[in-house]
Amino acid sequence: MNNYKVYDVHTHFTIETSAVAEDAEALGFAVANKSLDEHLEVMDRLGITYSLLTCPTIKYLDDADRCIEYCRQVNDAGAKITRTYPERFGFAATLPLPYVDAAAEELERARTELGAMAVCLCSNYDGMYLGNEKLEPLFDALEQTHCPAILHPTAPQEYPKEPITGKVLPMYEFITDTTRTLLDMFASEILLRHPSVKVVVPHSGSCLPIALDRFNGIMRSLGRNVQVPLDQLYFDLACDAFPRGVPILLTLTDASHIMYGTDFPAIPEFVLKGHLQSAKDCPELAEKVEDVLWNNAAGLFEK
Repeated sequence: MNNYKVYDVHTHFTIETSAVAEDAEALGFAVANKSLDEHLEVMDRLGITYSLLTCPTIKYLDDADRCIEYCRQVNDAGAKITRTYPERFGFAATLPLPYVDAAAEELERARTELGAMAVCLCSNYDGMYLGNEKLEPLFDALEQTHCPAILHPTAPQEYPKEPITGKVLPMYEFITDTTRTLLDMFASEILLRHPSVKVVVPHSGSCLPIALDRFNGIMRSLGRNVQVPLDQLYFDLACDAFPRGVPILLTLTDASHIMYGTDFPAIPEFVLKGHLQSAKDCPELAEKVEDVLWNNAAGLFEK
């Protein structure tokens, strides 16, 4: 059996004491926190070599001072973890958006002083999606600091509460909001204006492989020939990428832009064991499995 090195680009930590998010139960998918020791034990049992931690947050969006302070605390905690276990963990900085100037300042601090390997961007911040023109200075800062961005879904401001997709938001609302913010970025051409910025898209591209042709068609009908910068996008395999997710994703990109991810602790260990084995055994990735499991992420994040 091949003993592959595995780089997990989609896994989480938190500074909360009870659940990963204050509103975890409201999401219909409450997640218990895991200690650092528990996280390492799971990594060892699964055979995961290195994990890039994110703490996506949309806390205190209506209070700039509290939002900024909270993100600083998160980033200080992430830096402490990586200093303690430099061979096992890196972290992506959390930014106090929608406060763009403060976010650019925190990016600089996290990148140069704390050693952040990337930033984590949520799909929307109180209804502000990532194609918003107000975010131009942040993308300038990402380009100047050569900082990759890891995209993480959150709930849209409004969604139907009655169907199962409204009761368990990660089932549908999260992946559609990821897709929504990507299409917004394409339409605004914010990535084209910042061609060195790389974005890691979660969950096998979410709905993008299906939505992209329709997006292009609608843009043409509106008289716009929008270039979609697929070369700036990478895709993680977190959650349910098999058996259909990977073949569909490969209609959009190739194995050089695919990375492994767990979404731990949101996804339990027994599910991840089968998921990782599916990635190793996936026939469509067989010739590039070492790139998908390690090399692509190590190259992007310079590990």
